[in-house]
Amino acid sequence: MNSVLTLAAAQLRADLRHGRTGRRGAGRLMTTIAAYGFSGVVLALSLGEAPATAALFVGGSFGIVLAAFGVVGSYDELMGRPRDNAWLATLPATERQHYLARLMGIGTYVALMVVGIAVPVALRTGVAHGPALGLLVGLGIGGATVWTALLVLAVLWTFTLTLPSRALRTSLSVTRTALIAALVLGFQLVGTSTDALAAPWWPGAWIADVLGGEVTVGIVVLGVSLMVFGIAFGGLFPYHYFRLLRRLADGTRQEGARTRLGRQMTAPERWAVPNGPIRAAYGFATAAFADDRLVRGRLWPAALLPAGFVVYGWLVGGLGSMVGAGEAGALEGTLNVLQNPATQLHLSVLVVLLFCIQTLVQTLQTSDHASAAWVFGTLPESRPRVVQLGAQKALTWRVLFPLHVGMAVLLALSMPAVAALLHAAFWFAVSAAVSRVVAVAHKTPPFSSRGDRFNAMSRFGPLLLSIPAAIAVMILQVWAFTSVGRALAVVVGILMASALVGEVVVRWPRRRPVRRAEVGAPTVYTEAAPAG
Repeated sequence: MNSVLTLAAAQLRADLRHGRTGRRGAGRLMTTIAAYGFSGVVLALSLGEAPATAALFVGGSFGIVLAAFGVVGSYDELMGRPRDNAWLATLPATERQHYLARLMGIGTYVALMVVGIAVPVALRTGVAHGPALGLLVGLGIGGATVWTALLVLAVLWTFTLTLPSRALRTSLSVTRTALIAALVLGFQLVGTSTDALAAPWWPGAWIADVLGGEVTVGIVVLGVSLMVFGIAFGGLFPYHYFRLLRRLADGTRQEGARTRLGRQMTAPERWAVPNGPIRAAYGFATAAFADDRLVRGRLWPAALLPAGFVVYGWLVGGLGSMVGAGEAGALEGTLNVLQNPATQLHLSVLVVLLFCIQTLVQTLQTSDHASAAWVFGTLPESRPRVVQLGAQKALTWRVLFPLHVGMAVLLALSMPAVAALLHAAFWFAVSAAVSRVVAVAHKTPPFSSRGDRFNAMSRFGPLLLSIPAAIAVMILQVWAFTSVGRALAVVVGILMASALVGEVVVRWPRRRPVRRAEVGAPTVYTEAAPAG
């Protein structure tokens, strides 16, 4: 057991170590607790004095989705970097001991999720209905979180051992996108559905059956699944752990070796993007969208999620035209839009859109080849914000513009063509402006940090900030869509404001040009000789 604890401690130190500097980042544990804890507090406050059974169902359901999102979204981080695993494999320990140490490390992360999600809901239920019920609700939510983590981990390990690397990455991207959509929709449905408890197919209902005291099919399924977990984690995976690590390392090498040559800017891009650091960052970003393993794996799922919500709104309704909604006033018109079943999904689209914009800009900061970003420092006037502006322009025209063209086509299926163009144009203007402001707020060049370290705040922070921001944008949209002319004027105004931000960044620098030391290259100091 001492060998297992030593290995677990070594793995934890490797996981907390910064990829380039080697410094420990224990604050990552606190950000994990803070991110999940904030979600738990929001959920507890939204439940209010709901019955204990409803609190257990809703809390367990969100625990299931959040646990799945955490494990799937952090799978690479939880399994460790290949070079760290290769170093740990040289330690004198058996395969089973290495496996148990990895399980302990993953268990620490899952325990942080349980604390952040279950404790706030348990305390709120305990205040409303007594400590005993609060404790039962907390244990139920914690059990749902652990059960989901085991299920997702077993599925991912099975996929890793059996599927090709590219199929595994595709499945991870699709699953992350679906889980984000489930979180956004779930927060809007809290307290609005009274029939959800009767859904026999949902594991959250199985957890809620525990308080009923009846032996249901869901409870039987939970019991059988625990037996299957015991067999899989106790008798199967321990003997395939090193093979699992080898397949992950091979997949990483294959993804990093895949490249595409001969990429060039189109004629309109060469006309619109000026020479210098902006064009260099534009070209770097264009290549990274397709060739960089980290950027490509995170960019397209986030970019396609808003289009998926538009498809969902077209299928179930809720994305009707908002033209004329602001005739009664911006605030009253917003309430009418949210209460009208024909338009109530517009807020969901804005939440997802703003979340995805922040996530896309975060993606521009990471790279599988972050050490190559020092090349920006060799260009004249390559201030970090100027280089960020070039990468953001590539994001706007290579990703956001085609996305909104497709969304306009989808919207035209459920509203007049002119209204569809107005909605898509407004969303594009907001996306371009928000992405530019977020991008130029960074003080370091793009693609200058490795993105293989887990940071829960960077995962959940954009989602939490997007909700109040989407409400503000919704009020602006309702006011703008009072008439077609006003809507066009607002769209043009937002685009002009975004262009003005770019001009300010280029023409009025507040910082000196970026030095090589800021992006990982050796520092070169020069000093003028004294006069005389």
